[in-house]
Amino acid sequence: MDDNLWALSLDNVSYRKVLSGLNLQWQYGQLIGLIGPNGVGKSTLLRMLAGVWRPTQGHVYLEGKPLHALTARQRAKHVAYLPQQMPETAVFTVRQYVEMGRYAYRTAWKGLGPDSREAVEKAIDALDLSSYSDVYLDHLSGGERQRAGMARCIAQGSRIILLDEPISNLDLYYQVDILHRLEELAKAGYLVVAAIHNLELAARYCTALVLLNKGRVYAHSSPEQVLTEQALRDVFQVSAKTYTDPYSGFLRLSHQA
Repeated sequence: MDDNLWALSLDNVSYRKVLSGLNLQWQYGQLIGLIGPNGVGKSTLLRMLAGVWRPTQGHVYLEGKPLHALTARQRAKHVAYLPQQMPETAVFTVRQYVEMGRYAYRTAWKGLGPDSREAVEKAIDALDLSSYSDVYLDHLSGGERQRAGMARCIAQGSRIILLDEPISNLDLYYQVDILHRLEELAKAGYLVVAAIHNLELAARYCTALVLLNKGRVYAHSSPEQVLTEQALRDVFQVSAKTYTDPYSGFLRLSHQA
């Protein structure tokens, strides 16, 4: 890939009345947090980045090429997408579910080849799921299912990973665990884009934040530059102070009831 090309970029992207005029560029090695109130278009943006939905205006580019010009199989070799709702009652074991991430490399006559089997086992090991590999998804906790979803994304072999609320409805331990793993993936050269509600955790783990408001980009920069007191008032309608935690050194928020 040409080093001058963005891994993912949006050129004046709009989607119906949900999103309008988005211009964003990201490179490998970043963990991008999509933040904003409910209903501002975070899930819609992720679906367009994954190629599930096509913009009604503008273009999404993958390494400089129009995303919509690629087939689903071609996109899968570059982009992995984990929706917000993970299956709870699907009759698949963890290994079977992770193996599905390799569909782009299957043929009509063959199952998983040696490379795919190795990718599946490495992904399962990387997410500490070896002892659960033959356990059915509906027997896992929410955090374990999220880890299985991440393992599927990693096994897919795509350097771009998109996640919609990967820490929602999880206790603090699993929230931190998942975000730490995403941070490590970014350091390993992946581009990770995740919708996150917890602003302090987003500030702690993400290299940059995209703050959406009323279908537009309000701010796109480092956590310290995005999560300003003015932004919290304008977008979240809360009066809050921001400060650096003296213990951790990370951005913290203190807001009035």
